[in-house]
Amino acid sequence: MRLKFVVICILCLSSTMAGWSQKKELKKAVNYFDRGEYFLALDFYKQAQENGAVLDVNDKKRIARCYYHLNDIDNAFTSFSEIEGQLTGNDVFLYASTIHKFGFYEGAIDWYEKSKSQGANPMQVSELINSCNWALENQDLVDYRVNPSSLATFGQSFGIQYYKDGVVYSSAKEGATKIDKQGKAILNLFYSDISNGEIQEGSRLFSKNLEFPSHVGAISFTSDFKYMYFTKAVRKKNGSSGIKIFMVEFDGRDWVNETEIAINSDDYDCAHPAISPDDKFIFFVSNKKGGYGGKDIYYAERKGPNNFGMVKNLGNDVNTFGDEMFPFVSKENKLFFSSDGHLGFGGLDIFSAELVDGKWGHVTNLMKPFNSNRDDFGYVVDPNDPTKGFLSSNNFGNATSDVIFYVRKTEVEEDKVENAVPIAGLENIITSQEEVPVVVPQPVSAVVNSALPSALKLAVTSTFSGTPVDGAEVTLYDPATGAVVARGVTGSNGRCDITIPDQYRVDQQEFELVVSKGSEFNAKKMIVNILEIEDLNQGGILLTPIFNDQVLDDISGMSFQYQGDEISGEAAQMLDKLAAYLLSNTSIVIKLNGHTEARGNRIGNLNRSQTMADKAKAYLVSKGVDGSRLIPRGYGERYLLNKCRRGIYCDPAEHAKNRRVEVVVWKIIK
Repeated sequence: MRLKFVVICILCLSSTMAGWSQKKELKKAVNYFDRGEYFLALDFYKQAQENGAVLDVNDKKRIARCYYHLNDIDNAFTSFSEIEGQLTGNDVFLYASTIHKFGFYEGAIDWYEKSKSQGANPMQVSELINSCNWALENQDLVDYRVNPSSLATFGQSFGIQYYKDGVVYSSAKEGATKIDKQGKAILNLFYSDISNGEIQEGSRLFSKNLEFPSHVGAISFTSDFKYMYFTKAVRKKNGSSGIKIFMVEFDGRDWVNETEIAINSDDYDCAHPAISPDDKFIFFVSNKKGGYGGKDIYYAERKGPNNFGMVKNLGNDVNTFGDEMFPFVSKENKLFFSSDGHLGFGGLDIFSAELVDGKWGHVTNLMKPFNSNRDDFGYVVDPNDPTKGFLSSNNFGNATSDVIFYVRKTEVEEDKVENAVPIAGLENIITSQEEVPVVVPQPVSAVVNSALPSALKLAVTSTFSGTPVDGAEVTLYDPATGAVVARGVTGSNGRCDITIPDQYRVDQQEFELVVSKGSEFNAKKMIVNILEIEDLNQGGILLTPIFNDQVLDDISGMSFQYQGDEISGEAAQMLDKLAAYLLSNTSIVIKLNGHTEARGNRIGNLNRSQTMADKAKAYLVSKGVDGSRLIPRGYGERYLLNKCRRGIYCDPAEHAKNRRVEVVVWKIIK
């Protein structure tokens, strides 16, 4: 009896101590939240939940706000959506903004309208609604490609600038352990060489003298590369944290004489310096009082390395109620900057402005693919070629990190559809294909192999209801020269029959296959070996319609990768979003198309792709979606995203890109 009493006491004490621990962690979470240290607040909320704490609605609202302020839009959306029926006050506006940054413009408009009755600024809300309507009407791509670079950024990179024979940019170090209060690794300046417009491997620290215990970035050089201006996080004299602009001088060996520039103040932040190409002006960003919004762009005459004239606001044609940041002035005297206050697609968009009669104006959105529904910023133009440049965006992979993208003007019309990223709406986990490798052309005198296919007899089918696509153009190109090898158009049965010229019926011959039909379907482009022609003749090609409806386009553009044989991680997050929209749009029937890489047993791959499609369906059903609206189909290794066919060496990461489940709209129930 005594033993039982002791055990009961121990259990009660353990329960009491666990309760104390939960309350302590929750209290710390709230304290960190109130101080704006959202990463630490989330950490303590997670600890409290792991110890069994039950969160009330106020805790859940704080968690959603933490994700929002950390710009983790995926988790912010998930957190807000779980309690959307209990949102009031500013949380309604934040949820609307989150939906906007997802590119779900119609849903964002609804929630922006609701925020008006919850105390949101009516003028600001009206501007944001106008921005959503504008985005719905401006989904076309301009003639540029925007592809992620191969920089080893170890978490994030941004703020790239051309420097002599290479580029300098901000990035985290490999294996970096020191993080800031928001959970981000400390950023330093790195350098990479450029050859033929491509960033080369072997990035290195730009200067040992420019290593600091806090972030450094957003740089600009004078035209002779003698002076560099940069942004650095500092502790101000009043004890608060802030951002200031510093300068250093190159002494022939290294960067020396770090100096705080005269424009700074302890009363406000100064950041993102941009020296004009003629070295006569400095442009920068500040939240000083008297501006038009949160952060505005200012400029001043540069009379010497650290001698500046009167600071002036660029004016309300450029600056808005939102944030204007990352200015850059090209050799053509065009100002590029990012803003979330002008009409755009969500988050920060990149804009241009021109100097007319002494005033900066004529603000123009650079459109897609420069811009997406996430943050796109830091655009710089190649000083030797205005058709090339770089930008930074968090619209790739882990959408909480920034990645540097190549910008190239499109030369081939078809490139616009397949290679352009970022894309609108729910972006793919895989948002870009690698550059097509150069293939050594086969000499015309090569021996014709009569056993190889003599014709491409292709059936083109719509992913929408499986109907034949009439009038689709099918073209085979020589990938080495870009020359047209053969071309045909599908008939009313969706089929075309085009002859392959004899000089191309040689061993190892490859073709670039492009299938398109104007603005009605998303074009499809792939590299195929001549041995794969028969597979195409039997399997055909699927084209996805362009619905000109935001919800349908968002859903039909979804694609997520899987690892192993389970739905988890990013794939689960994507399916959560898909489930939410299917539950709100009950007339849509979708197909879940499973795909694998081209390794192992072909039949095994086919079975595996069907299994993953089935699991995706089961996951959506578990979220409440009607199973009759979900059609899982496995295609094995038939449709690869890259060059990794059988017999071609690829590293595991390249093969992994082909393990995916794609979503296509199958039909709409009337």
